[in-house]
Amino acid sequence: MKATDRPANGYCSRSYRRGGGGGGGGGGRGSVSGNVMLIASILVLSVHYGHAQDFGYDGAKGPSHWGEQYNSCTGKHQSPININSLDVKKVNLPPLVFQGFDVAPRETNLTNNGHTVVVTMESEVTPTVTGGPLKGVYEYSQLHFHWGDNDTFGSEDMIDNHRFPMELHIVFFKQEYKNARTALNHPDGLTVLAFFYEIAPIDNPMYTEFIELLGNVTGSHLSARFDTPPSLKDLLAEDLLHYYTYDGSLTTPPCSEVVTWIDFKEPILLSHAQVQAFRALEDEEGHPLTHNFRPVQPIGDRVVLFNTDEMIKQVELDEEHPPEPEGVDTNKLEPAKSASDEAKSPKDPSNRKHPRNAASTLPGAARWTLFALALALIAQVVRC
Repeated sequence: MKATDRPANGYCSRSYRRGGGGGGGGGGRGSVSGNVMLIASILVLSVHYGHAQDFGYDGAKGPSHWGEQYNSCTGKHQSPININSLDVKKVNLPPLVFQGFDVAPRETNLTNNGHTVVVTMESEVTPTVTGGPLKGVYEYSQLHFHWGDNDTFGSEDMIDNHRFPMELHIVFFKQEYKNARTALNHPDGLTVLAFFYEIAPIDNPMYTEFIELLGNVTGSHLSARFDTPPSLKDLLAEDLLHYYTYDGSLTTPPCSEVVTWIDFKEPILLSHAQVQAFRALEDEEGHPLTHNFRPVQPIGDRVVLFNTDEMIKQVELDEEHPPEPEGVDTNKLEPAKSASDEAKSPKDPSNRKHPRNAASTLPGAARWTLFALALALIAQVVRC
């Protein structure tokens, strides 16, 4: 497979179409490297999106029809969701550990796959993330974006019924599963670091080349290569401590429920013109790709956690009832739970009383009955 140049906005030497013929400059080694990255991009995209031609965002291929071909899209733990900040459970999770996020890749490609724009990279140090809600090390796969027709909506997850104009998804697979394809077969196979965007009055300089390259990939299945590849850190917000996290799914078919979502609270700032550049991309049928977000799904029995630096009693997340230390008055450790607090319990969302709590009232009732009978007997003896 060779790259063909496609003149566009003066960046023709960095733009190519999948499967095209013709020559490419830069020598044999550069050509081989470019072909390897192109093949890797195709493999990654096919893994994450399944059969790309089988879904869209409008009409017969829209989200309401995805379940007709992909059963998982009608599951009970789907994404995205609306996160109510008043209903989240505040926690102190271990710090997230980011490795390789500050290392600029050797090569980074930007691809319009007809549904979104995707970034793949080749680096001497593959970015990984661990810690927080994650058990194990997760390795970078790709990143992509979701946006809307205008600046009032476009993100997939919502915060307090608010949609942001755009959302960034950085996809990682669990290292022990070797690759993204096999990771789809495990409930903890993937994690997605999600960042929201807000509109600022001026351009974000860290996205300058990124936005310029979008002009080279307007058509579906076009790719462009960065002259100066950015590190992941260059594209992200600064606050990586405060975030929401929950268990969910891919937001595109096959909608596999294998994703630990980590939604960072602090948004990234872009200008209106920078976000508008995404809306100029075209889908597989040549129509403007003005929106590519899935509607929110029912949260069901899930509880969203919010990581904070506030001091909170640490509780094992996978225990239904944390063990009570022997010989210690637990009322001194934390205040009694209110009805609203119990409604947030990740294992008892319906706020039903635990059976052991109901049973504990019977011995007390029996004692009062015996005491009343004893008083009656004493009164009878006195009268005699």
